Amino acid sequence: MLTKLLPEQVTRYWDILKPAIEESLPPVAGETPDKMNRILAALIGGSLHCWVSSQIKDERRILEGVMVTRVLHDDVSETKSLLIYCLYGYDIISDSGWKRGFAAIAKWAKSIGCSRIVAYSDVPRILDIVEKLGGDTRYRYISFPLTSV
Repeated sequence: MLTKLLPEQVTRYWDILKPAIEESLPPVAGETPDKMNRILAALIGGSLHCWVSSQIKDERRILEGVMVTRVLHDDVSETKSLLIYCLYGYDIISDSGWKRGFAAIAKWAKSIGCSRIVAYSDVPRILDIVEKLGGDTRYRYISFPLTSV
């Protein structure tokens, strides 16, 4: 089950969420000393959204993964996309679990006017799942650190 956390839930569970988010940050996050505080502030302020995937096993809720999203607006093309800013799994998630989670996030993205879901990843399992779900993995993130130029 995929659940969008409220800002106060993010604050309450930050000690659990922070390591997962930190481990899965995209290359665009950079290396500023206060980046995790900025991420927390964005989650509390609503410009980032935190989602958790969980399931019930033996009458206990088991956390499967954490995802952070952000709505991007391209002023030139007037399109809105949902960026999966980071994604972390505590264990292997089944293909059916991915399908359910993707269906839930896609439904939400559509409800807020997004025309697509976008993400960065170099994790082979994620790329495989994206292709199985009909996503396009041809494009690559290109980065030039300006310290090397």
